[in-house]
Amino acid sequence: MTSRKPNLRGFDLNLITIFEAIIHHEQLSSAAQELGMTQPAMSSALARLRIMFKDQLFVRSKYGMLPTPKAEQLFAQLQPALTEIRGTLYSVNETPRESTRRFTIIAGDYFEKTHLVSLLNRIEVEAPHISISIKPLASDGVPSDFKLGRHDFALYRRLPEGGGVEFSEVGFERLVVIASQRHPRVSRLSLSDFCSERHVLVESASEGSHSLSPLLATQGVERDVMATVTSFGAAALVVENSNAICTVPEALSPYLKERFNINVFPFPAQIDSIDRLLMWPAILQSDPMHAWLRGHLYEILRQ
Repeated sequence: MTSRKPNLRGFDLNLITIFEAIIHHEQLSSAAQELGMTQPAMSSALARLRIMFKDQLFVRSKYGMLPTPKAEQLFAQLQPALTEIRGTLYSVNETPRESTRRFTIIAGDYFEKTHLVSLLNRIEVEAPHISISIKPLASDGVPSDFKLGRHDFALYRRLPEGGGVEFSEVGFERLVVIASQRHPRVSRLSLSDFCSERHVLVESASEGSHSLSPLLATQGVERDVMATVTSFGAAALVVENSNAICTVPEALSPYLKERFNINVFPFPAQIDSIDRLLMWPAILQSDPMHAWLRGHLYEILRQ
């Protein structure tokens, strides 16, 4: 005897998309705006969700509408199904030229400066109506729930824990050192020179994949730190106007040299290169539009 399927006729499936929007935005007003609803209608829908699941689901705080443990559990179970449904609907007769998809890429300041313009110029020709949204990396890298499909791509050096993620290696990154063109001592750079100068560090979460500290720690190299900043552009500005030096990804150096009065030197020691991985949720592997953008991303990153 087969088990009886739950009857969904009495369940308003539109409430699931409302639940998802509140999870994403953590604000009723923003969720309502995304779905084209009024805020009173959103509040009414939330009340129905609370009755349906017998849980508060969201609790107001100074940080917004925070999900309860029950809401987080529900979302983890529902999100893969919602992503697959969207993939199926999008794939029906969708072409790049007609698509209005919005793709999100978890990356950092580095990607925006070195690759984003090339990506936008390329896809504008074939898909003039899609949009790209860059999201910053968290302090611990790609989030563990990335596999649920909340974001389309991530560029990082390490896969998140737990599986459910596909990836391609897109090369590796070497490191170089920048110094002001007016620096009174640095015309060539030895390791002793490197150690004797003051340094600017880039240590934001979004640039965690290029943090030099773990690499140098293995070689016993210490740096005298003048300042720690959150972006490579800020670091180059400090270097240009001081006698400090800074270590940056090699692919970023042409961008910085064009905009700041700096010189670029090879890194004065043998250190391991930084792997670069383009990753995406496995549940999006067969999505045609996702595969189309994935191909463009891969080509640009490999360049």
